[in-house]
Amino acid sequence: MSATKTISINEHYHLFEDLIEDDYVYLELEDVNDCTFEVWSEPKGKSSRAVVKISREDFEEMIDAYQSENC
Repeated sequence: MSATKTISINEHYHLFEDLIEDDYVYLELEDVNDCTFEVWSEPKGKSSRAVVKISREDFEEMIDAYQSENC
């Protein structure tokens, strides 16, 4: 069983890490509807959810690039 730690959360997403697997972060997206894929958690498509596993190194590169573009 894994232990997770929340980094950031709101009603649309949950960014967290697994304390056992510290080389990755996870981004859980709720109500995914404007994207190239959807994962439906209910047969009638009432809600959707996707969890993306991102290496910590790639995630830090993304954040650095975003911050340098928006400073």
